[in-house]
Amino acid sequence: MSEVEPLLAGLDVGTTHTKAGVYRTDGDPVAQRQTPTPADAETLRDTALRLLADCVSAAGVPPVALGVASMAETGVPLDAAGAPIGELLHWRDRRAGRQAEQLAEAVGPAAFFATTGLHPSAKLPLARWIWLRQHDSDVLRRMTCWANAADLVVGALTGTVATSPTLAARTGGFDIAAGRYRPELLDLAGLRPDQLPPVLAADQVAGRVTVTAARRTGLPAGTPVVVAGHDHLVAAWAAGVRAPGQVADSMGTAEAVLTPVVALPPPAVRATGNSVGPFVDGRSFCLISGLSSSGGLVEWLLDRIAPAGQPDRHEWFTNLVGPPPCRPTGITVQPYLHGRASPEPDPHRTLALHGIRPEHTLADIGRAVLEGLCMQVRWMIETQLSISGHQPDSVRVFGGPTANPTWMWIKAQVTPAPVVVLPRHCGAALGAAQLAGRAIGIPQTPPPGPPPRPATETTPDWEAAYRSHFLPSATTASNPPLNSEEES
Repeated sequence: MSEVEPLLAGLDVGTTHTKAGVYRTDGDPVAQRQTPTPADAETLRDTALRLLADCVSAAGVPPVALGVASMAETGVPLDAAGAPIGELLHWRDRRAGRQAEQLAEAVGPAAFFATTGLHPSAKLPLARWIWLRQHDSDVLRRMTCWANAADLVVGALTGTVATSPTLAARTGGFDIAAGRYRPELLDLAGLRPDQLPPVLAADQVAGRVTVTAARRTGLPAGTPVVVAGHDHLVAAWAAGVRAPGQVADSMGTAEAVLTPVVALPPPAVRATGNSVGPFVDGRSFCLISGLSSSGGLVEWLLDRIAPAGQPDRHEWFTNLVGPPPCRPTGITVQPYLHGRASPEPDPHRTLALHGIRPEHTLADIGRAVLEGLCMQVRWMIETQLSISGHQPDSVRVFGGPTANPTWMWIKAQVTPAPVVVLPRHCGAALGAAQLAGRAIGIPQTPPPGPPPRPATETTPDWEAAYRSHFLPSATTASNPPLNSEEES
C-alpha cells in the first residue's frame, strides 16, 4: 500500500479577511475557506477555529502540522486566565498619534530605528500601550501577556501564547539585531519583557493541539502548531520570494513591497521610509515598504461612485475600467489617502488628482487611480533595489486585487521588472502551512508559478507618465495641514 501524502494546514488572520486552507506539500489546495475578519478578539479567535474545522473536515485527511500567520501591529492584552481584556487593538487605530510623537521625543527617531527598524507611528503596539498607560491603565495592570492576532489563535489551539520574530519586530519594543525585547522601550508604557510573548525561532514549534482544541477543529490532539508570522512576509514565502534580491508585491487593503537582504542595511535607510525586520527564514532580514491604502483606496472610491445596490462592486469596477488602456489617461494621481510612508515619508500627503480634462470619463478616473497606485509601488520597488543592490528577474505579485486584469496590466507596464501574478491560493495561509511543514522537517518546494515574461522596456508613454508627471508631482513639497485657527 502506497504511503499517503501528508497534508499541511494554514491560517491567515488578515486585515480584511481571515483565511484557512489545507494543502498538499507541493502547495496545491485541498480545501480553503475565508470570511471577513471580526473586530473583536474573542470572535476573531472563534472564527479562525471554525474556518480551520471546515477545512479539516473537507480535506478528509487530518493535516500533520498547522501554521498561523496574521496582520502585524494588531493584538490584545490577555489576563491571567488567557482571556482577552477589552477590545482588539488594531493597526488602523490612530488614537495613539500623540503617543507616537512622545515616543519619538523620548527615544529619538534615529535611535528608535537603529534598534527596532521601525519609525515611530500610531499603529505600533508600543504607542498604543503608552496610550493605555495614560488613558486606561487598568488594562495594562491586568495584562499578564500581550497576544498578537496570530498568537491569540495559537494560544487557543495549544494553551501556549508565543510569537514569531517577524511579529515581535512590529511591536516597537523589539531589538531586531539582538533578537530580544528592550526593557527601556517597554518601560515607556510601564511594561516588562515578561508581559510580552516569548519569541520562538522561525522553525520552532509553538505547541501542540490540545484535546479541547482537537474537538473544536478536527485536528488530532498533539498536532504541532507554528506561529508563521507577519502575513505579508509569510505570503512572500509562499510566492517563492526566499532569497536576497527577490521582490514580492503583496496586495490587499494595504500594499507592501518586500525584498529580503542578507544583513541589516545602514542607518541611512531610515530616510527612505522603509522599515527593516527579520525575515521568516530566520537567517536574513527584509526591507518592507508600505502603502496603507491600496485596495483600501479603491474601496474608498467605490463608496463614492458605485451605483447603490450594486451586488458586486468589484466586478462593476473591473468592467468600468476595462479593457486595459493602451496609453496612460493623462491624469496624475497621488494615491495618499492616509499620508505617505515611503519613499520620502510625509504624513501630511493627501489624495490628489491632477490633469482632469472635460473629456475624461468616470472610467478614466478609475483607471487613473490604478495608475497612481502602480506608479507609487514602482517608486517603492526602485528605492528598495537601490538599497539591496540587486536587480530581480521578476516581481511576484499576489493578493485579492490581482483579480482585476486592468490593474495587473497597468502594473506590468509600470513595474521595472517582469511581473509574475501568482494564483489566488498563493497567499499567507499557504505560506503558513509551508512554514509549519518546514518546522517539522518536510522538504520545501518553492511554487513553480508561471514563468516570467521576457524582459521588455517600459513604453515611452508609460515611462513619461512616471518620470515626467508622477514623480515630480509626488516629490513636490506638500502643504502642511491647516490648524484649527486657519480653518476658522
